[in-house]
Amino acid sequence: MPNIISEKSSNSKLVYELIEILKEEASLFGTFLELLEQQQQALVKNDLEEINRITGLQREKAVTSRRLINRREEVIGKLTLDGASSEDITILRLIDSVASGQAIVLGQLRNSILDLNNKITKVRNQNAMLINRSRENIVKTMELISRIGAPDTGYQDKGKVERMRTNIAVDRRA
Repeated sequence: MPNIISEKSSNSKLVYELIEILKEEASLFGTFLELLEQQQQALVKNDLEEINRITGLQREKAVTSRRLINRREEVIGKLTLDGASSEDITILRLIDSVASGQAIVLGQLRNSILDLNNKITKVRNQNAMLINRSRENIVKTMELISRIGAPDTGYQDKGKVERMRTNIAVDRRA
């Protein structure tokens, strides 16, 4: 059973610091989700300038995320060194070992971060699908264009050379 961290213990300050870092991460995840949704709209509209702007903002958020991860790992390392737990510290284990007020906040943050992560994954997958579909359409278009100058004869059964029909029309319903 892990040691209980009371509101007055020296580790309590570290837990508060961890809570603040997790709040920043949750906020950052919310911002990243908004950027992904904006990116999706830009992909649908084929707005290259907006896509580039959003991609730049996403890079900035990724750098900020890396800094927060480093800070979080540092605080967790201090909690481990100070004897909060001899095992790897997870939010669930920490919830079991902190005062009730901190436990409630940590639980809410954990749920919020997991929910945001699920939403981010869903939107990222949708964006990847949009990009892949665009690539497939480009490849098909290039194949159609390349057939314009192609010879219209080919071998048929029994080795006879017959004229082939080349259809260059594009079906825009797809």
